[in-house]
Amino acid sequence: MNILGEISCYGQCLKSWALFVSLFFVMSIALITASLMLKDPKKRLQTFVFAQATGLFAVAATFYLMNCSEMLSLYLYFAYVAISTILIFGTLRYYDRLMIKRLEAKPAGSILKWTQEFVDKLTSARVYYFDSAVPKAFAAGRSIFISIGLLELLDEDELKAVLAHEAWHIRHNSGMPFLSQLALMAFSSSSEPELEDQADRFAAKIAGNTALYSARNKVDKVFI
Repeated sequence: MNILGEISCYGQCLKSWALFVSLFFVMSIALITASLMLKDPKKRLQTFVFAQATGLFAVAATFYLMNCSEMLSLYLYFAYVAISTILIFGTLRYYDRLMIKRLEAKPAGSILKWTQEFVDKLTSARVYYFDSAVPKAFAAGRSIFISIGLLELLDEDELKAVLAHEAWHIRHNSGMPFLSQLALMAFSSSSEPELEDQADRFAAKIAGNTALYSARNKVDKVFI
């Protein structure tokens, strides 16, 4: 049976159950819409997962009521759920590896040995540098990435402040439940003010307020 054949068959086969099944499809769409509007990352993820489950239930109910083993739409939906689940949960586990390949990043210890030694004292993470003139640093998975532009712009104390800031993010993420990590990575903006403030306080404690604010001022001037 093809998709067009299934559509013409729905009304005939479902009959009195059509309203019931339609309700679950509408709920699934409404929940997906709601997940895009919620601000809390964990609530967005929970709503999105519930929307997926509701949609799957609607398709399964349709399959059961129609008593048809050749529903192409059912196979397509199962494939969508399987692929999207693998992509979402797999991305969290291998995100830093993907970034290493994408940026062609190399171990920072190969050009500045102390960077890896410094981070080893703060958390379990690898430090990489990548070729970009834009001064930038970020944490992904169990890795910290710093650009060549940042290495050229900052002195050693300022760079320590930046590395400590990113090390805090990794320490914070590693202590979070798996689904919370996924929520923050997939459903939040790249800059959460509260988390950034906490990371800054940690960096100031490790490298000093002067180094932290000096590093921020230098980077901010580049983007003015």
